[in-house]
Amino acid sequence: MRRFYHPSPLHINQAVELGEDNSHHIGRVLRLTPDTLIVVFDGASGEWICRIQEISRKTVVVLPLEFSSTLRTPVAKATLALPIIKGERMDMAIQKATEMGAHRIQLIHTRYTDVRLNTERLNKKLHHWQQVIISAAEQCGLNQLPALLPVAPFDSWVAEQQATLGLIAHPGETPLAQLLPSSPCDFTLITGPEGGFHEDEVASALAKGFHPVTLGERILRAETAPVALLGAIWALWDSTP
Repeated sequence: MRRFYHPSPLHINQAVELGEDNSHHIGRVLRLTPDTLIVVFDGASGEWICRIQEISRKTVVVLPLEFSSTLRTPVAKATLALPIIKGERMDMAIQKATEMGAHRIQLIHTRYTDVRLNTERLNKKLHHWQQVIISAAEQCGLNQLPALLPVAPFDSWVAEQQATLGLIAHPGETPLAQLLPSSPCDFTLITGPEGGFHEDEVASALAKGFHPVTLGERILRAETAPVALLGAIWALWDSTP
């Protein structure tokens, strides 16, 4: 069944309007019809199986029939500290981080971050990236949306961190498998911009207990490193007896 996000809670046997964006997608793009069953989630709890009752130009009316508390979240809460990347590659980084189950996405400005946005453009981008998160969650089956946190300067942000497990994408001597505890725990992962980290930023992170981590000798692009590292962490914990 097709999945759709609705930002307000639903209730069994209480019809609800999904809004203009969903109306366009359901009626004009997918060409679904009344009586079709779909899945609706609110981004905070589980999901509802709903029957489409009415499709109009600006709204879709659905009737929730059954609730499931399934969340499909990973085994630990991951905070991804992600610098703003140029163009569509930022969309990809956020999309894949959502699909990989990031719990929070903290946007950061590092010294070598190339993208600097004024307040108006940043607000538009934040709205756009929130839509990227929603679309990714609809596609991958997640029922909880990762929190997209406002941009913070790297130096002040890292100074406040007290992560149970902190990792920074930077060459180190200890393999990832040896850095992870045997039991999953919440963690923070910092990945860098196109130009990499300044040495002072790495030193600040290490001073706060972050561990440098790589996936071998290859240098990953700024949009690739987050998904590759998150995937490796989940795979290692999933394979733990």
